[in-house]
Amino acid sequence: MRTIFILLISIFLFSCNFNQSKSSDNGSLAKGDSVVDLEKLMQMKLTNADDYRKLLDKLDQGELSSLDAAIMLFKNSVADTITRDSMFVVFNDFYNSVAGSYLENNEGVNSQLEKAPSSEAVKQLKVSLASYGIFLSSSEGTFYLEPQTGYLLKNFGPVLSPAYREYLTIGSKEQQARFAEDGTILISSDSLTSRIVTWEKFMTKYPDFISIKMVQDQYSQYMGAFLAGMDNSRVFDPATNRLNDSSKVAFESFIVKNPETNSTEVVKAYLDLLKSTNFNYTDRVDSFLLEKVYH
Repeated sequence: MRTIFILLISIFLFSCNFNQSKSSDNGSLAKGDSVVDLEKLMQMKLTNADDYRKLLDKLDQGELSSLDAAIMLFKNSVADTITRDSMFVVFNDFYNSVAGSYLENNEGVNSQLEKAPSSEAVKQLKVSLASYGIFLSSSEGTFYLEPQTGYLLKNFGPVLSPAYREYLTIGSKEQQARFAEDGTILISSDSLTSRIVTWEKFMTKYPDFISIKMVQDQYSQYMGAFLAGMDNSRVFDPATNRLNDSSKVAFESFIVKNPETNSTEVVKAYLDLLKSTNFNYTDRVDSFLLEKVYH
């Protein structure tokens, strides 16, 4: 069976035609000068993430239709649940790469956005992007694409592990309320601390989660923002370098409400440090964050 599978892969790879088209109407996708035959993709039953990654590398990240091929390959897979988690990590990287480079790779789209951002063509683009769970957003006149976790949960969640489904469920919920923008925290202190506790519980429940590094990074981002603020949401008064009263109350409240969490031990230690400096900012704050939060 393995020999047959490898043969199919070989036939697929070497039967690619070579031309300069980006895409065509004859059931193919192109990357550079290599055309990928979608009919052959549809026949493949992948069993591991490495083969999946190699095939996705053949697809053109400048074409949204490449996502169709990537999704089709995933759904046709005969891999077990754990392997599907690994394959989903590969897909998610590809998905974000397409979203991250699509505008850059399509000068015509960029030109249309600059000249007539409210045109019918742009509206149609938004509809097309939305069908892949990607939103067209803008900030200070700059357009960018935002992949939606809810789309991933709906389309992939049922065949992933319970851990990955829960991860996507939490992420989808959080994405509905943007955490921060331009150095400003946009959610309430209660919402921020709720996210901290939620991700700590997740890490405790699933210590071997395949994407645990992403969870740790998200947790650290929230904890760092809670303890030290952001550029435009400061916890220390810029005029006096003293801890804001509201932040002190928030730290004390967190300790009372979450007595059994590891996060509380971090907040306690941080509060003790600040007490020793009469709640003034010092270089010891940065050292604490590097050691206890961003380690």
